[in-house]
Amino acid sequence: MKKKIGIGITVLVLGAIAVFMLSNPLGGLIKLAIESLGPDMLQAKISVSSVKISTTDGQGVLKKFNLGNPKGFKTDHAFKADRIEIVIEPTSIAKDIIVIQKVLIVAPNIIYESGSSGTNFDILQRNVDTYLGSSTGNKGKKNSGKKVVIESFEIRDAEVNYNGTIDLPLPNIELRNIGKKSGGASFAQVSKRVFSELNSKLSFSKSSVIDSVGGAAKGAGNAIKGLFGK
Repeated sequence: MKKKIGIGITVLVLGAIAVFMLSNPLGGLIKLAIESLGPDMLQAKISVSSVKISTTDGQGVLKKFNLGNPKGFKTDHAFKADRIEIVIEPTSIAKDIIVIQKVLIVAPNIIYESGSSGTNFDILQRNVDTYLGSSTGNKGKKNSGKKVVIESFEIRDAEVNYNGTIDLPLPNIELRNIGKKSGGASFAQVSKRVFSELNSKLSFSKSSVIDSVGGAAKGAGNAIKGLFGK
């Protein structure tokens, strides 16, 4: 009896996945890639509630994107955004190199947390580097398949919580033509470029953070110093 119930549940789950994929094939594939490849690469949980991409004009949106933290960190997420806008060149979808004309993330919430081996974003960046290093020694299997060129990648109006102490705006991030010179980039290579830029913006010096809040309380100042290990 239990076996029959288990089979029934499996059929229902597979049926639900099939319906979702058939009703939104490209979005379904992107969601699947994000939630399966992403955690393997970053060693952190990733979820997205839905991804919808029009195969007609390439306009799309990812809703409720949530990137968790690596092991050893206490906060519930590193980066989350309610909405990510994306535009894909429709004629490139069937090609080896997919051209993404725009990725726009507005007002994401970022938590920058210190740990014994660095900040959460230091560890995430190291995990991407490790993943890329292991892929080159694995006959390139992890980098096989589709590649992308991202013509415009922007993060605007982000707010960062530093070590649970103070919230500050993050300078806008604008990247252009990711993967263009190399003839396309893998998901891991794109992630490396984005995390490198994001981490450089997050890694303010102790003095610049304190100056930016001008007259921060002594306790907050000491917590910020602790965040940077200074």
